[in-house]
Amino acid sequence: MSNQNIFAELIAICGKENVSNQELDRIVYSSDLASLPPLIRQMYKIQQPQYIVRPSTTGQISKIIKLAVQHKIPFTTRAGASTGNGAVIPIDGGIILDLTQMQKIIKIDPDFYQITVQPGIPWEKLNHFLKKNKLMIGIHPSSSPSATVGGFISTGGYAGIGAPKYGPIAQQIQKLKVILPDGSISDIYPPLSSLFVGAEGTLGIIVEITLQVFPLSQKISPFAFGFADIESASYFLQTILAQGVKPYHVMLFDRHFLDLSKSLGLEVPKNEFLLILALEGTEETIQAESEKIWETISDKNKLNEKFAYDEWNKRFKAELFIKRAGPSLILLEVGISLSKINHLYKNFKEISETQQIDLGFCGILGHNATMLCMPFMLTDERNGMDYLKILTFSRRLLSNAIKHGGTLYGVGLWGSSYLPYLHSQEKLRIFREIKTLRDPENLCNPGKIIDDRTPERMKPPKP
Repeated sequence: MSNQNIFAELIAICGKENVSNQELDRIVYSSDLASLPPLIRQMYKIQQPQYIVRPSTTGQISKIIKLAVQHKIPFTTRAGASTGNGAVIPIDGGIILDLTQMQKIIKIDPDFYQITVQPGIPWEKLNHFLKKNKLMIGIHPSSSPSATVGGFISTGGYAGIGAPKYGPIAQQIQKLKVILPDGSISDIYPPLSSLFVGAEGTLGIIVEITLQVFPLSQKISPFAFGFADIESASYFLQTILAQGVKPYHVMLFDRHFLDLSKSLGLEVPKNEFLLILALEGTEETIQAESEKIWETISDKNKLNEKFAYDEWNKRFKAELFIKRAGPSLILLEVGISLSKINHLYKNFKEISETQQIDLGFCGILGHNATMLCMPFMLTDERNGMDYLKILTFSRRLLSNAIKHGGTLYGVGLWGSSYLPYLHSQEKLRIFREIKTLRDPENLCNPGKIIDDRTPERMKPPKP
C-alpha cells in the first residue's frame, strides 16, 4: 500500500484533524525534552516519523496497530515527552501515536479507593480532580504539570513526590488495559502488570490504568535545612528514616545548583547543600515525625519557614528551571542506595574536576531509602563537538554510577548499552523472548531497551 493510501486509512480511523504528515509536525515529534543536535541524530541514524496520529479511543489505537503490523510500519507511543532518555524518539520513523487526547477519567470508586483513567491525562489534572473528591494519589512525578500517568508508568515511576511514603507506582497499579503489539486488547493485573512498568511502550500500549488512591492529606508541612557537606545531609536522612520518619518528599541540591539558581535571580542559602523535606498526614502524625527530626538536627542547620514553603511551592520546576542558564542541559538520572550517595557524589565531582567540566547535582528521595541522583551539565547544542564531548563525559559518569551500585532511571534510546551491566543475561533473555513472541517484526517502539542502537563511538566504558 502506498504512503498516500496509508495516510488515508489513518484519517479514516481517527479523522482528518487528528492525522498529520506535515514536515513541521514530523520535526517536532522527532525528539523529546533533551537536546538532539544534528550530529547525534546522524550518528544514531534517527529518522523522522512519517505520520503523526492523535487517537482518542482504545478501538482507534487497536485499528492503527493492526494497520501498522499489516504493512510492517514501526509505531512509537508518546504523550507528554517530559523525559530526556529518548524513549519516545521514533528511531525507525513510521507512526507516532500521540496519546495526549486520551485524558478521560473513566471511573472513580471512593469506597474501594480506586480510580481508572486514560493514559494521556496529566498528573496535575488528575491531582486536581482527586482533591475535589477529598482523595489523593500516592506518588506523582516532579514534572506533573506536563507528565502523564501512562508516561510515568512506562518509564518506571519509582521516584517522585510521595515515593518515600507510599512507594513506587508499580505498587499502586490495580489493573492495566493494554493493546499488545498485534493489536489485541488485554486486561493485565498484578503481578504481571509490573512487566509494563518501565517497559517504555516496547511490549504494548497502555490505554487504561486503574490506580489505588488515598484519603486527602489533612496537612503538608515543608522544612528546609542547610548542610556543610554531603555526608551531613545523607547522615541526617538515614538517621530519620531509621527512626521511622516517612517523608512525603525530599529534594537535595548542591552548591553549584544553588549558585546557578542565584544567577537566575532566586534566593538561596549560603550552605553547601540544601535539603527540602515535606511531611504529610494528620496533625498528630506530622507532630510526631517533626519531634524526631528536631531531636536529630542542629539549630544551625534549620532554615526559615518561609523559605521552606517557597521551595515547596517550586517543587514542580526545581530541576528544569536551571536549564535557563544553558542554553542546553544534559541531565542524568541514576538511582542508588542512600548509604552510597556520599561516595557516588565525590566520585562525580572528582571526574568532573579532572575533565574540567562543571557538574551540578540535585536529588529526589525515592522509596526504600534510595535516591534518584540527577547530576547535570550545561552546554550548547549548537556547538556539535562541545556537546558531543559533554555527552560522552556523561556516559562515563553513568558507567561509574553503575560500578558503585547505581541503576538507570529509565532506559530509552540512550541507556540500552548499560543493560548488560545492570541485569543478568537470563533476565534479558526472558524479556527478549516476551518481546519477540508478541512483536516478531520489532515494530513496537524499536531501538529501545533490549534493541541497542548505540553507535560504536558512543558505547559507554565498561563499569
